[in-house]
Amino acid sequence: MKTNVKQRIKTKRLFHSGALLLALLISLFLASCSVSESDLFPTDDSTAPNVVIKAENDRYFREDEWVRMLTLAISNLEDRSTLWSSIPNVQRSEITLSDFIMYTDFLSASIPGTVKSYSKATDEETETILSHVVKTDQSLTPSPQEATIWWIESETSDVRGSRFAIPVTSNDKGVPYFSKSWLQKQSRLFHYIVLYLDAVEMQNASALKSLIQQNITIKSKSHEESINRRASSLVELYPLYVAPGKTSYRIIEIVPGFAEVEQQGIPSKGTTQLNRTVTFVESDGTIIANELFPQILSSDDATLYYRERPLLGLGTNNPRIEAERIIPLLGIPLDITILDNTDSDTSIFRVAWPGLTVEAIGTCHIPSLTFSGKVRQVSATYTQFSTGSGLTPGSSIYELYKRYPFVREQGYVLSRGKSVKKTLSVQVETDFIMRLTITIES
Repeated sequence: MKTNVKQRIKTKRLFHSGALLLALLISLFLASCSVSESDLFPTDDSTAPNVVIKAENDRYFREDEWVRMLTLAISNLEDRSTLWSSIPNVQRSEITLSDFIMYTDFLSASIPGTVKSYSKATDEETETILSHVVKTDQSLTPSPQEATIWWIESETSDVRGSRFAIPVTSNDKGVPYFSKSWLQKQSRLFHYIVLYLDAVEMQNASALKSLIQQNITIKSKSHEESINRRASSLVELYPLYVAPGKTSYRIIEIVPGFAEVEQQGIPSKGTTQLNRTVTFVESDGTIIANELFPQILSSDDATLYYRERPLLGLGTNNPRIEAERIIPLLGIPLDITILDNTDSDTSIFRVAWPGLTVEAIGTCHIPSLTFSGKVRQVSATYTQFSTGSGLTPGSSIYELYKRYPFVREQGYVLSRGKSVKKTLSVQVETDFIMRLTITIES
């Protein structure tokens, strides 16, 4: 047992030694607006001094100096304490050295390769990125309108360039400073992403479930079941769509309340490899990952029932509405409308009952209450109408998530079929299904 402990300590020391060596290698490149090597190498054979930066006006760093300071911290992880000491007190009074190290840690982890240069984002780019902050968090100090965006450009060993956006927060006098609320929000989001993707990589559904329901009050049994289904589905789908390994993804944007991660996809037969993106959004302390996985409408949910009886026929790709069958079932329609009768033989018409509307193409004679046609769309808002699996207006939204864990990311629209395409559109409000609409295209 003692031997194992010693081995673990030795392994841990080797790991830290490797990390130190890596940091020293990275520190060979720095940014100046393009990072200059002259900041690192002395002109004589003396030992290279610690990396420092001084404000030109002797009072505070301007925005460009501020970004350069961050590039130095990212590229010289071992010199962060020295850099920290060189930052004017007025610009770091809200945070500690520990906060600074944590922030530059995730910046370093998010920026691949070697930092080469930095530049200010355009007004349009700034507006786009900061709009994510405005949408997700209204309590930040300073407000997003008082921040600017800068790009840090880097290059990997295979000469692939990339850039990473960093927000620069300023006080009411326009002086850049570290905002504690901005740093905490970004750090929290970064660590959530790392834990989430680690759990996926390790196929750990329990860990994913804990992350998904973090800061969420479980409202019902179906709510808990829907979370279980999402976690297990993530474990099943990731190996099919996402390349394995921690090097297969990179964070391409992270601001308070919003992050975007690019993942290396797995090519299908005969297709090229496609990357995919996942966005993480935080609202009211809850972080949600938006996963764009395919969701195929089941055959059960492509058919509408009335009091457990097939409303428009069962087992057919082209359901029809016939007056002699449906009127005895539902009663006299509230309304019949001819939508288009440009064709002398057929017309597009709509028939409505309480809680149900059917649109079809065929023949329709309103005075005699006779109609017959191929259904194009059927929409239900009353609880007596349901799909084959039991989805009904008034159902909990979590019943939908149990069946289709990524339907939210699909805009609550599900489809199936090629020659005849059936689409289910679900209208939701708060936690309930309000309307079910099935559309048939052939």
